[in-house]
Amino acid sequence: MTNIDHTLMNTILARLAADQITRRQALRMLVAIGGAVTIPALGTQAVAQEASPAATPVVGPRDDGTNLWEVEVGGMDMEAGIDTHAFYPTEMTIGAGDTIWFNFTPMGMPMFHTVTFTSGEAAAPIIVPDMADGTPVANEDGSPRFLINPDVAFPSGGDTYDGTGLINSGLDVFRTEEQGPFLLTFSTPGSFDYLCAVHGLVMKGTVTVLEAGAELPLDAAGVQAQADEQRAALIEEGKAALAAIEPELGQPSADDPNTWDVGAGVGGESQARVMRFVPRDLSIKVGDTVRWTNHQVGEPHTVTFLGGTEPPEDVLVEPQASGTPIFVQNTLTLLPSGDAEYDGTGYHNSGFIGFPPDVSAMFGLLTEPYELTFTAPGEYSYYCILHAGGPEDEMGMAGTIVVEA
Repeated sequence: MTNIDHTLMNTILARLAADQITRRQALRMLVAIGGAVTIPALGTQAVAQEASPAATPVVGPRDDGTNLWEVEVGGMDMEAGIDTHAFYPTEMTIGAGDTIWFNFTPMGMPMFHTVTFTSGEAAAPIIVPDMADGTPVANEDGSPRFLINPDVAFPSGGDTYDGTGLINSGLDVFRTEEQGPFLLTFSTPGSFDYLCAVHGLVMKGTVTVLEAGAELPLDAAGVQAQADEQRAALIEEGKAALAAIEPELGQPSADDPNTWDVGAGVGGESQARVMRFVPRDLSIKVGDTVRWTNHQVGEPHTVTFLGGTEPPEDVLVEPQASGTPIFVQNTLTLLPSGDAEYDGTGYHNSGFIGFPPDVSAMFGLLTEPYELTFTAPGEYSYYCILHAGGPEDEMGMAGTIVVEA
């Protein structure tokens, strides 16, 4: 096993031990990178002892006269189901030579974000077609094959930024203990914009770098207070957006009393994203149709009914001779599956809904909304593959349709 494979194995097992991924997810990923086929044989506790966590950076003045600052990357109010796609604080003023610790784990769990400085260039897309000598690669069933873009997934550009070139942290879910915290030193005065490559429509920040030794507007405590204030304001913004739209959802459509509207996420263009189906539970009659609309900008969701099938993995890991695996976007989750009627059996999936129209056209995704007509009485649980652990996930993005005779 290569060193990179061993690092990934330790990371997967550590996240399993911390209940950040399921045993099924861990097993699939371990098998894919060439690890053992049973989790108990590897021993998560032994791995946790072997891979000791990196030291937490100490924020504040340093002996050389520079400062270490902290910016928290994303966050979530679990009780309200609000995912905040923001950098805390969004704007920072520091001195040349200072370093920022971009803290991906204020909640102790990966959130699928990056810190990416593009120096004015367009950010790379998160999903790209798999190409071989300029020709698109197809899956065995003939469907197009897509990859998680390695230019987004993995770090690049080093640990010092002078305002030029690309600096990318890589996705937090793929960062390892061996890589340590993401620390970036700013060597040159200027104003530098950055974003999360996954949520770039709303998740943006700016670092203003003054001359070394210049007086700064805030100290570390002031920056933390500003971050806390921004976070609290966003949570309230998300709650307000949910309260405003709830009365409009879970009701028959104005143009068809047999069609019911459900929100697949709420938040519009806000950085406060309510990761819920609204309403979570809905009762309808046999023959009625449910229509799911994504009320967030640039944040994809799925509406997925398993119908007795096994839950699919969203990302498939393929080992490579180089040691660095390829992460394949599963078309079974990306693209629509199943017909327009549901009797409680068979896999029915909306595919990713909520991408911008140009992206949806590129991947052949369903144009919103997603509609499904229910033809048999029963109680049917469903979930968003991207934001829940399964149809029964009480804290994640899941829901239930009760169909009465």
